[in-house]
Amino acid sequence: MNSPQRKIYNSPRQVERQQRILATARREISRRGYDGLTMRGLASAASVALKTLYNLYSSKDELLFAAVGDLLQNLQALPEVADAEPGLPRSLAYTRVLGETILRESGYADAMAQALFQSAGSNRLVDILLRDSVEVLSTALLAAESQGELLPGTDTTATARRLVASQWGTVMLWQKGLLELKTVPAELLAGQVAILQSVCQPVRRRWLSSF
Repeated sequence: MNSPQRKIYNSPRQVERQQRILATARREISRRGYDGLTMRGLASAASVALKTLYNLYSSKDELLFAAVGDLLQNLQALPEVADAEPGLPRSLAYTRVLGETILRESGYADAMAQALFQSAGSNRLVDILLRDSVEVLSTALLAAESQGELLPGTDTTATARRLVASQWGTVMLWQKGLLELKTVPAELLAGQVAILQSVCQPVRRRWLSSF
């Protein structure tokens, strides 16, 4: 995967500092938007020296990539996702926590969506939010295929792309005022279920109808 990886630290204090910086960055972006975030302002809000911040992250963009990558890794590590059955259940568990996170941190989600929609295809944010998502979902679909849950001949990569397109289409509709925020989690899940039902064996299709 192309997501920014967490740096390796030697002490709990350094780990705590990194997590505080990334959490503060997400909070400040939620409040001020990406354009309103400054490295100096973030250093003050996170109670770290500006020099320390630049030693860790050479630019505001690098900090943005690290903050969003860290959030997505945290979501995948949540027990309700990590402990879910591999394949479709884990994929839907991730979709559920993603929707809950958008509902809870709507300012940050809006800022990230705006940054993504304005990004060129070569931007690392596209890798983190789109290409890596396709990879994660492709892996989940391959697990489902190996368990006999998908129809023969299913193109798992193409299906993963459709799933990601559905996710971000829902986010765009909300961002543009065509969906209420409170409906986003249900819309995200409904979009994923509809696509998965089209490629699943009857047993899994019936299971999906319970969502």
